[in-house]
Amino acid sequence: MGARLATRDTTKEDATATMALTIRRLTTADAAEFHALRQEGFRLHEREFRFAPEDEAHLTLAEVAARLARDFAVGAFEGESLEGVAGLAGFAGVKTKHKALLWGMYLRARHRGAGGADALMAALMEHARGTYEIVTLTVMRDNERARRFYERWGFAIYGVEPASVKTAEGAYLDEALMALRFD
Repeated sequence: MGARLATRDTTKEDATATMALTIRRLTTADAAEFHALRQEGFRLHEREFRFAPEDEAHLTLAEVAARLARDFAVGAFEGESLEGVAGLAGFAGVKTKHKALLWGMYLRARHRGAGGADALMAALMEHARGTYEIVTLTVMRDNERARRFYERWGFAIYGVEPASVKTAEGAYLDEALMALRFD
């Protein structure tokens, strides 16, 4: 399961600055920064995640570190700062171990549109191709930007779960179920 992960740099140039992101597998030492970034994503993007900050706020750093040790999670770093994350969790059952769930894709807004999400996905897919036959994910059906991103990577919608999520304001959100099968 220890797939070799090449370092990738993505660069976005504008009139004022150049930002380079380096992608690497997260380790247990990244638990605190990983946890803080997930909490940020849940807080800032309530309609894009099925989790709320309070769902994971109680987790200890040991529990977060255990997840990083168990799953294949990657991070996008700008220098030493964690700017984006994504993970793969393999299914454990004898009949389902050929599948993985892509979870927790989040990239800070200032890095979107500059190749950071593609670099995170490339690292996940590099690992997945050698380990699994199918990768699944869920995405809010009305999150068109994320759906188009996943479709560009070969994922296709195979169903919709109606009213999968209920926001704090009482709005119901449908989730699109997507899958990618490797040939």
